Amino acid sequence: MTQTILISGGGRGAGLGIATTLAGDGHNIVVADLDPNTAEAAAESVRLSGAESLAIAADVSDEGQVDEMFRRTVERFGTVDVLINCVAWLDPAGPIVDLPTERWHKAIRTNLDSVMFTTRAALRLMYPQKSGVIVNFSSVSGTRGFPDRASYGATKAAIINFTQTTAMEGREHGVRANCLVPGGIEGERTRALREMVARRAREGGPVASEEVDYPGPPIQYLTPEWIGRYVRFLMSEDGSMINGQAIPIGESARSPLQSIFFDL
Repeated sequence: MTQTILISGGGRGAGLGIATTLAGDGHNIVVADLDPNTAEAAAESVRLSGAESLAIAADVSDEGQVDEMFRRTVERFGTVDVLINCVAWLDPAGPIVDLPTERWHKAIRTNLDSVMFTTRAALRLMYPQKSGVIVNFSSVSGTRGFPDRASYGATKAAIINFTQTTAMEGREHGVRANCLVPGGIEGERTRALREMVARRAREGGPVASEEVDYPGPPIQYLTPEWIGRYVRFLMSEDGSMINGQAIPIGESARSPLQSIFFDL
């Protein structure tokens, strides 16, 4: 059955991988991204797979733009069956003692307000139709403390709780909500974090070396396409008994992203 899937942050990284993976299933894909060119390029990739796609340039930390994004989606496809929230801002690393207030607020606006605004808009469509699936993204940074990552980690922890509440409220309306908790994803953010860890190590900060000698095979980072497969499962009938869960994916416990912890 063809469904309409709205992906915030769908223009690159995990969002793009999800879009192209699900496009192969023949769904209608709405790609929302801050950059209009990035959104359109991703939508064109979807169309090349034979699926219908709509590109929308939107800042999902702005509730007015979110409402307009949903209006355009409904105008084109009639409803939203699946909402996938991939937008995240990885703020510059630094300790809490030096954390600028505006940086803290920007992380909350981008990473958390966006999830609330899009979820609220989606539920207003999903409740009347008695069906819907929401997939949010947290991070290993939201499951334990990471030095220099206070803003990002706090918002990612809040997303887990918000997803669980969404699931509890939505279940009587036929709406499920789950949260994927990736370890390292191959891409820009992973490279930025690895560079941060390596820099702190060179500067003699409270981190272990980036060159941690882990036993066994090399660490495998998640690819955006693999994340698309996880989302596909959560959307499917096979995933219909999973609700309100924060599901770790990837090799987070062995990842160099956690090399700042000596107990791993």
